[in-house]
Amino acid sequence: MTDGPSPPVALVIALTLAVGGLVVSTITGLVGTVGGALVGAGTNPDAAVPVLVGVVLVTSEAGFLLVGYAFRQTDDGGDLVVDWIARHGPSVRDAGLIAVATAGLAAFNRLAFAVGSLFGVDPTTAVSAPEELTAAVLVFVIPAMLFAVGPAEEYLFRGVIQGYLRESFSARGAVGWSSVLFTLVHLPNLVANPESAVVSIPVWLAIGVVLGWLYERTGALLVPIAVHGLYNTIVIALLFAEWGLL
Repeated sequence: MTDGPSPPVALVIALTLAVGGLVVSTITGLVGTVGGALVGAGTNPDAAVPVLVGVVLVTSEAGFLLVGYAFRQTDDGGDLVVDWIARHGPSVRDAGLIAVATAGLAAFNRLAFAVGSLFGVDPTTAVSAPEELTAAVLVFVIPAMLFAVGPAEEYLFRGVIQGYLRESFSARGAVGWSSVLFTLVHLPNLVANPESAVVSIPVWLAIGVVLGWLYERTGALLVPIAVHGLYNTIVIALLFAEWGLL
């Protein structure tokens, strides 16, 4: 903990950043949806839908980057340092942590699905299974998860928010609160399926805690970025396989 703002003030600012990221990402996502739909109008729907899904993912995630970057231009966030690579450079240990954390989170996700299914509840996921989804969507979704979703969300929640909270809280406190805020911005996904909260919220919290711990442990934002992107890719690929789309 350093000479940052008081904990209540820091939490209010962090909450503002998280909600701001959600709002701005919604706006940029809508822009991407409209722009992608206009560009794809009149084309073959089978070809247009996969591209549109990828465009929407990328443009919506851009909102998180914009909010994080904008905060770092202010007086409050001007001194914030985001460590993309550890000072000792990439290591075998970091690669091992990425592999273990990704596998562990994917296993926890499957366990949550299994437990939820016993009670007739499935966790909310980033994608649904409308009839127009095909295996071709993965061609655009996977790169978006690896190079847009992971980097953008980790930049804001771990690099900026967790880094900022670390100035007013202990490392554990910063990880815990950033995980809560990470979960908070996913709550709108529950609107169509509110009963899934009992399964989805623990999953989101676990993801936030693991990714936050990885950032503190390695001092390299690229580590949680990799785990986030790989985890999303594995979970979505498994869903597509279960839906018979692979």
